[in-house]
Order: sequence, then C-alpha cells, then structure tokens
Amino acid sequence: MRIMRSKRFLVLMGVVLPVASLTAAALAAVTSQTVLAEGTTLRVRVVKTVANDFDSGWHVHPGPAIVQVQEGSLQITQGSCTPRTLNAGDTLVEVPFSPVRGVATGRVVWTTTLLGRAEDSLNTPTASPCP
Repeated sequence: MRIMRSKRFLVLMGVVLPVASLTAAALAAVTSQTVLAEGTTLRVRVVKTVANDFDSGWHVHPGPAIVQVQEGSLQITQGSCTPRTLNAGDTLVEVPFSPVRGVATGRVVWTTTLLGRAEDSLNTPTASPCP
C-alpha cells in the first residue's frame, strides 16, 4: 500500500498510462496492410529534365517517384482529375501504382527520383483515369 502512495509511483503512473493508451490507440487504428511490391534489389534512377511545353502522358510507377521543380512550374495530376501546380522549390512524392500525368507550359526544369524493384520498368504508360 505504501508503494501506491509514493510520489515515484504516482509520477510513473502519470507517464506510463498516457503513453500506453496512446500506443494502444495507434495500434488499434491500423485495420489492414498489404505489401504491394518487394524485391531483393532496389533500383534508383535520378533524372534531371529540361523541357518546353511538356506533357508526360498518363503513366504509372512501380515505386515512389519524388519530383522536385527547380525552374518554372509543373502541373501534376494524380489521385483526382484536378492538377496540382508545383513551382520552383516545390516537391511532390507520387504514389506507386497510381496513374499520374505531368504537364508544363513554357520552360520547366525538374528532377525526378524513381525507386523500384530492379526487375520492373520504372515508368509504364497507362490509360487516363479521367473522363
């Protein structure tokens, strides 16, 4: 009984119980996980592109694609049919296996870092998901 009245015990319970309840809440929030791709070797490709009036067409990546604009602006459409404009200094991580399209009017310079399994093509054309 003396242990439960001690200041150490009260402080310990004041720290342990909130942390334990946060951990339990975080674990309970995960309802499903699916491995979409896994490989024994990782392929990395970093590409710097300089273009005028660019249109990538619709395509998919088997892994994340990190796009960073250095000059101009680039409109990226992914996940909806509404493009998002990236300006110089902006970065976007494209979602794997989700159709994406990049369009620019005028001069644009950007770097794309592509990650994927060594055996996969890092850029595959696909049909437009938009009407």
